[in-house]
Amino acid sequence: MSKINILSSKIYNRIAAGEVVERPASVVKELVENSIDAGADSIFIDIEKGGTASIKITDNGSGIEKSELKKAIMPHATSKISSIKDLDLISSLGFRGEALASIAAVSKLSIVSKTREQEVGARLYAEGGEDVEITDYPAMDGTEITVNNLFFNTPAREKFLKTDKGEESEITSIVAKFILGNPKLSFKYTANGKVIYQSYGDGEESSFAAVYGVNALTDCFYIDSERNGVKVKGYIGKHYFTKPNKTYQSVFLNGRYIVNLTISVAVMNAYSAYMMKRQYPFYVLSITVPPDSVDVNVHPNKIDVRFSNNQIVYGAVYSIVSKTLDGTSEALNIVSTPELQKNNINTSDKGDDYATYKSDHGSAVRSDKSDLGFKKIVFNDSGKKAQTILDISESKPEPAVDIFAENKAYIEKLEKEKQASDKQNITVQQEIVIEKELKYIGQALNTFLIFDDGTDMYFIDQHAAHERILYDKFNDRIKNNTIDTQMLLLPYVFEVNGTEYEFLCDKILLLNSMGIDIAEFGDNTFKVSALPVLIADLNIKEFFDDLLFDIGNLKNIELTDLLKEKIAQKACKAAIKAGDKLEESDIKIILEQIKGNLGLKCPHGRPIAVRITRTEIDKWFKRIV
Repeated sequence: MSKINILSSKIYNRIAAGEVVERPASVVKELVENSIDAGADSIFIDIEKGGTASIKITDNGSGIEKSELKKAIMPHATSKISSIKDLDLISSLGFRGEALASIAAVSKLSIVSKTREQEVGARLYAEGGEDVEITDYPAMDGTEITVNNLFFNTPAREKFLKTDKGEESEITSIVAKFILGNPKLSFKYTANGKVIYQSYGDGEESSFAAVYGVNALTDCFYIDSERNGVKVKGYIGKHYFTKPNKTYQSVFLNGRYIVNLTISVAVMNAYSAYMMKRQYPFYVLSITVPPDSVDVNVHPNKIDVRFSNNQIVYGAVYSIVSKTLDGTSEALNIVSTPELQKNNINTSDKGDDYATYKSDHGSAVRSDKSDLGFKKIVFNDSGKKAQTILDISESKPEPAVDIFAENKAYIEKLEKEKQASDKQNITVQQEIVIEKELKYIGQALNTFLIFDDGTDMYFIDQHAAHERILYDKFNDRIKNNTIDTQMLLLPYVFEVNGTEYEFLCDKILLLNSMGIDIAEFGDNTFKVSALPVLIADLNIKEFFDDLLFDIGNLKNIELTDLLKEKIAQKACKAAIKAGDKLEESDIKIILEQIKGNLGLKCPHGRPIAVRITRTEIDKWFKRIV
């Protein structure tokens, strides 16, 4: 039997750091949360080399007394909770007492702090959580924490980090969330000495503009409503203001940034009537519920939460967002009940969540009161039930799983269709070469070219054949790097967020090799100056929206496949059309260019030719049986 060992603090702190401190952005998140919990209203964040070289967080919060500094980096030491009862009413962002201990275990850590009652501050310094030194130190009220050489003693973790720019993008995204979720706090964020974000704590509109710009305000609805004890406020994109991926979606629950399926599906379903393919809604929502109705102690990263009643949260968010999008005045006057019910729905005040009718191109969506939940059913023009969109049942023990089963199946269906489409768009050449000389018979229906080789007959679809010829020519030029480019009269300039910026930076050289002249053009901004002549009329916005579609998903579209898709579309437009009358000289050129390979398919997967054997024709006329 193996001996059971009691791990030393050096080992278990390093293990804990693996969950709490995944990358530099995790450090920033934990330290800024500590600053907010300490009552700071001004926070300065400075990083170098993506946070791997240095992370410095300075705040004007309550500070840490000299006598308490050593406790601060001890595991399971926290000022946020003191008894088990506190876990049921967590209102602070941090509470586990793991962050500083975990950070200290994998870095060279310095903490300088001073409380308002102290005349002089104090400084703690530790390397790898050991050899702790504490000395008196001149300081302003508040705390300054500096994390140097992150993962210096854990090379295995360090080698899995992204590039410095990639890690910086992760931190930029985290800081943006803090600014959006704390509009009454001022933030300044610099990277390698350059100011990235600065907010002044003067309200929601100002913090929103600091992250997304003033122009985005005009593209959003502002909402501030309450339903069944669930308060929802913030910004949602107008019907036309959509994004190609989910990185423009932020939800804050009781001040904490979260990613939650119940809320995201509620918003997505509210937008469903207005969304086009490959689009996601834009929103920044702050949701407030009673602390005892939500469990934030689900995972060490504290990003996911568990509600005591998913139906009420879903219903409140869906109702408020959908009414705003539908343009009803009720969105601003939603009746609320005093508190969120924990284990049952207040059936006496269901309001319009349970009996809504909305028209969309002659159809209606109705909510029934069945099973004390609500079941949205789509009715067709004749009033007959067409399909059930969503079913929430109070009697099911785990509603969060059942609620989204259909939605998940639908997403999987779309993914399968996309994969099938991708395979068609990259149709490989099949070598079925006709060695006999083909004799041209004629053109049928101004669409099909008819040949025979003395034994069999061949029908060639003139459009599909010409489309394949052009497609192969275009791809050969890309492959041989002989692409002709055309300068744009006006360069196309577009802005992206941190995650998209990192993605595009990684693709710039590949895009350039394909004839798309793209370069950085300022902070999170790119400029496209030229396109391949083959696709000079490309809709650039649509192209990059497709490229950035769901970049958080490992199954995102490959750039080469996307470009081939655009080339295929161009080939389709440029090819001879069905119904065009061809001269024999044109037909001869087509036959020469396909080089007798009648096994080819067009870029969309359709065959270019069909062979009819002499035997089949004889059977038609009963010459043979």
